Amino acid sequence: MRKIAANYVFLPGKPLLKQGYVVWDGGAVREVVDTGGELWEIHGLEFYGGMLVSAGVLEKRGMWKAGEALLPFLTACYRDEDKDVAGLAIVEGADLKQMVFCEGTEVVRLV
Repeated sequence: MRKIAANYVFLPGKPLLKQGYVVWDGGAVREVVDTGGELWEIHGLEFYGGMLVSAGVLEKRGMWKAGEALLPFLTACYRDEDKDVAGLAIVEGADLKQMVFCEGTEVVRLV
């Protein structure tokens, strides 16, 4: 079992969470935890800077443009995706204050 946290968590069928985490076990998301925006020390918690997303977003890698809104793009990616997340990835290098893609934004598979 892994507990994976990020600045933001946005998965299919789930609301956007600030400082949330996902419990990944047996190749599936077992729980998405809303911390109320405040992470604390949790044994075994892995933290990644960026936005935790479904690994299905990797199929759309490079299809965004700098300045494009992040959440509508991800929501469109999730329309065709099953609610059972087949893997997790982290969006790195996006402007998370403005919620837009930046030049050089990358999506990296975690599990």
